[in-house]
Amino acid sequence: MVILIRCNDVVSDPRAMKYVRFLQEKGVEYKIIGWDRDGNKADMPNAVFWQKKAGYNVGGFCAVKNRLGWMFFVVKQLLKTGREEVVLHGCDIDSAFPAALYKIFNPKSKLLFDVFDWFSATLYNQKQYILKAFGIMEMFTVKHSNKIVICEPERIEQIPFLIDESLITVLPNIPFFNDNSFLEKDSRKSFSNDLLTFSYVGGFSKDRCLFEIVKIAEKGKINLSIAGYGDKELEEKLESLRDCPYIRYYGKVPYQEGLNISYNSDIMYAMYSKVNPNHIYAAPNKYYESMFLSKPLFTTKGTIVEKKVLNYQTGFVSEEKESDILETLSHITKEKISIYGHNASILWHDKYKEYTRNWLINEYMAFIEQ
Repeated sequence: MVILIRCNDVVSDPRAMKYVRFLQEKGVEYKIIGWDRDGNKADMPNAVFWQKKAGYNVGGFCAVKNRLGWMFFVVKQLLKTGREEVVLHGCDIDSAFPAALYKIFNPKSKLLFDVFDWFSATLYNQKQYILKAFGIMEMFTVKHSNKIVICEPERIEQIPFLIDESLITVLPNIPFFNDNSFLEKDSRKSFSNDLLTFSYVGGFSKDRCLFEIVKIAEKGKINLSIAGYGDKELEEKLESLRDCPYIRYYGKVPYQEGLNISYNSDIMYAMYSKVNPNHIYAAPNKYYESMFLSKPLFTTKGTIVEKKVLNYQTGFVSEEKESDILETLSHITKEKISIYGHNASILWHDKYKEYTRNWLINEYMAFIEQ
């Protein structure tokens, strides 16, 4: 049995859901341990959720208390399985660490540490003792892991300690669909002007340059289709702009609906503030989604995504300030959008269309069965 552990509702997490769909497709027995942060009584087959309401992208004592509570919940759920031979799939450190603790109790279990982000890098602006604590947790989890999954090969550079690289495998954040028949052009998602339409679908946080693109759209420089959740200040700002003719705010949407929002735009927006060390190594879903949707990407200079976008000529890059974004915008043409979108489509079909399925069969399934 595979036990997949993720500190959210899972269904809104595209990376976690590709594993769930694959396990269902292959008839593998599985269980999900998740966190119902929104208090919506999350309901999924074979799943148990910690029913504790909590926000995203928050800090302070309350956040630490909640995270410790979540880890205790995970350990308690795992102990209910006894000493069965199970595959523990921990998504990020706050799920993989409690799984590593349980693994000491149950040496028959195997642990796959799926590193969505190196947490000690995420906490770059926290106090030293917090960084030290999470660094120790990462080292402990790596030591007790049988397989470590990272999002991009460049992320090996981020690992702050020696590690057996034979344990590492790479699964980028590539969409996992058998076809794209669910995509459709929808007039309800269009705007009644000739401006370029940008789209952003994902988590709201202050270090993704979202306030900048919202301000630009509010001034009528572009159209913006935006969906997601997280930062309350941004959510409130978007709610106040419901009547703005240049902005469509969709709130939290299912993954396929989010892809359709982007499919009905001209350019996908994936900016990251480099003040967060993880963002230099960002491996956003949107980079691969843009190929799947044949759309150019708009991203940040000085990141590994910039190198990929420029190398394959699949999008536009800018520094992070509003003025920098506007300067880059001034050089975008419909012709460039068409060319970059076409390049993205070619890259998808030549390199990435079958990548995820091949990896799941040859690496993930092989790990489960060994």
